[in-house]
Amino acid sequence: MRLISIAASILILIGLIAPTSALAVQLPVKMSGSGICHCPGGDYYDKTKAFRPYADVEACLADGGRNPARGQGQCPTPGASPTTPARTEPDNIERVAAVRPPYDRDLFGGWADFDGDCQNTRHELLAGLSTGRVTYSRDGCYVQRGRWNDPYTGRIYSNARDLDIDHLVPLAYAWSHGADSWDRDKRIAFANDPANLFAVQASANRQKGAAGPLEWMPPSQVFHCQYLLRFTRISLDYELRFSDEEALAIDRMTRDACRQS
Repeated sequence: MRLISIAASILILIGLIAPTSALAVQLPVKMSGSGICHCPGGDYYDKTKAFRPYADVEACLADGGRNPARGQGQCPTPGASPTTPARTEPDNIERVAAVRPPYDRDLFGGWADFDGDCQNTRHELLAGLSTGRVTYSRDGCYVQRGRWNDPYTGRIYSNARDLDIDHLVPLAYAWSHGADSWDRDKRIAFANDPANLFAVQASANRQKGAAGPLEWMPPSQVFHCQYLLRFTRISLDYELRFSDEEALAIDRMTRDACRQS
């Protein structure tokens, strides 16, 4: 696992149930996405959340894995007796590793009105992003018209009803990459952070859904580099967690997109 520069980490559910009075549970050897065999007790063992489990290091190495580099903790030499003892669990204990509660949009709150001026985040963002004169509802709480350049499609819109406020890093996506462990205040701050928000064509936003950049990119290719760089920035700022495979793939996409722009 590692933080990326631009995303509940990818977590593996381990259902090891103790049906008898004393069950010896031997922790598995973990093969990370980069092919390293991490043994229990190693420096990176607990940090490796996306992995393939093996009964011992011999099985991991036989399946194409490799030993950690020096300084990352070493596996015992194949054939040697293990140095990490099995652990004994008490009766009727179910061990579940990193069980993530189900995603619920309400856990991030709605659009907030932090300054109490009756304009919530959506309408303050619409007012701030408009490049033309903004008109409001009679009570001044809702933006109705303006001039917005949608970076996702490259089109210009004047009716606020045609636009959604998109979370560049979607809330559900963030939930599966670490937000499930945040407190409510941090989730609300994330959901209302202007750095993570764009006024975009409603249909484009709904096509995107909860997808990350590996599954969906804006129709306008000229915005791809900025989109990925902003994705990286938000992911770093909020310490989202990604598997090695995701991090490398997003990094490659970013370099390719920015090289072409």
